[in-house]
Amino acid sequence: QVVQLDGTTGGILATIPVGKDPEKMSGDAVSLWVANSGSGTVSRIDEATNSVVATITVGSKPVSLCADITKVYVANQGSSSVSVIDTATNTVVATVATGGVPFSLACDIAVSPARIVPIAETNKTVEFLDPAVNAIVGKMTTSAPVAGVLLDFGQAGILTSDGVLHVYIPPGGPFPLLDWTLEGTVSLADGAGAISNNGEQFGALAWMVSSQTANSVQGIQAYGSPNLMAKSITRFPVGLAPEYAAQSGGGYTYVPNAGDDSITVVYGGASINAAYNFVAKWTLSRGAAPYDIALWSGPPTSAATPTPSPTPAPTATPAAIAHMYVANGSGKNVLEYAAPFSASSAPSVTVNIGTNVWGVAVDSSYVAVEDSTGFIYIFNAPLAANASPVAQFQGPANGANLLFDSNGNLYTGTQGAGVLEYSPPFSNSSTPSKTITGDSSSFSLAMDMISNTLYVGNLGMNQIDVFASPYTGAPTSVTSPGTYSLATQGASLYGADAMSNAIDAYNLPMNGSSTPAYIITATNPHALAFDNSDGTLYVGDQNGSIDAFAQPLGASSTKAFSFTNGIVEPVEIAIDN
Repeated sequence: QVVQLDGTTGGILATIPVGKDPEKMSGDAVSLWVANSGSGTVSRIDEATNSVVATITVGSKPVSLCADITKVYVANQGSSSVSVIDTATNTVVATVATGGVPFSLACDIAVSPARIVPIAETNKTVEFLDPAVNAIVGKMTTSAPVAGVLLDFGQAGILTSDGVLHVYIPPGGPFPLLDWTLEGTVSLADGAGAISNNGEQFGALAWMVSSQTANSVQGIQAYGSPNLMAKSITRFPVGLAPEYAAQSGGGYTYVPNAGDDSITVVYGGASINAAYNFVAKWTLSRGAAPYDIALWSGPPTSAATPTPSPTPAPTATPAAIAHMYVANGSGKNVLEYAAPFSASSAPSVTVNIGTNVWGVAVDSSYVAVEDSTGFIYIFNAPLAANASPVAQFQGPANGANLLFDSNGNLYTGTQGAGVLEYSPPFSNSSTPSKTITGDSSSFSLAMDMISNTLYVGNLGMNQIDVFASPYTGAPTSVTSPGTYSLATQGASLYGADAMSNAIDAYNLPMNGSSTPAYIITATNPHALAFDNSDGTLYVGDQNGSIDAFAQPLGASSTKAFSFTNGIVEPVEIAIDN
């Protein structure tokens, strides 16, 4: 769904149902266009009525789009193509195959109709689509993987994964086709992330880059020729896993924090080098995972100059109580704990399985449990006392960890070659809907829910296999001893290395030569899970405790507290926020 918020209070003004898994939005003068990655559609919302007036089928997994007055261009990650929608007829008038897998594209908001559409792809390539002929007419290869691309008032930027923004400012105004000459670069201390534009301010480009590694947003202004004679970077902390930010003409910046279901509001005024002052943090409903923001009506009008507040504004929607689930190994049960978690936490529900329990996963509907024989039990979430499974079926021959994706599909390791996927609805006769091949001894699983990249820990093989969606190609293998459990948070992957009493933290995206960015010392870690409400990392110590490590995480992190009530042998942990 798309939720419209009051720009001053954060109160919900409208809730608009769209397609499955909306990821990116783009607006023109009268409509808001929404890419629904889970349903392969684009929704057109009339801004005057807050209603969907058209649903257009495009390619597989549309993850980005940009609109001008006459056309909408849609990047289809699942089918390696760009769909071109005619805004007059709400129909796809062209489908353009791309050389790589597209994940982002851009239109210049100052030029309509578009003269060039750059397309960021996963193979270190930016391709150029000519709207006049709806064809790829050129490409640029980058030295590092592309993280994003923008056009803005005749200026262009390519952000690479090494945290370098490459700025192009051609002479004579907006871009002619392929007239891309590098003007200079800007290095970002907090690294790469989602890039969005603020529009032109005082003749300077004004862009924002979110950092999921540092949980910050970096505001960038650069201008002057040659070689960016003046540039300024202002950074400010936000919530967990920030995504595409947006700034109003009045100097307010709104940042969606996908990791803790919130919106951070800051005020920077109208000065290029202004400091950003915290205004409010709006908490959304649990599981909202806000990914993108579009501003329909300009800045808030109730106050010309806000007074920074040291405390968050009232929440827009009360958050539900979170639960932690523990696969208790030789305890032969699964335990449920209710938030807030503390040293005195005790199980609110215990469900006895009867055999060793090696896996647990939770989504908005179900708690899945796997025993050491590979038998899988599906319970309604949250668990209830004396709960009985709503479905149970034989999974792999050997039990392993479990994982739900954002579409409700359930994955299990096999302790052999392959990862099994089961799709809902689940029943006593469920069988795998897909077998993902390419690993050798799958046990632990994690997923980046934004890119849907799947990480598989090969237990005993000192190897993490990285599968790009839709998991049909060969994985990238990374040598790592941290395979007992995997967890992602923001732009990092964490691996439990029980043999070395360590948790290895890797920057994402990973490649074949990735090494830990830092290592956290922990006792016998066998299970990892993040509480997305505050970023706390919970670690299952196989000796019989759950240990909490608070943000910010780093090499010097030590546990904040532990609890042992009910814990026998934590093999996997899942938290439902």
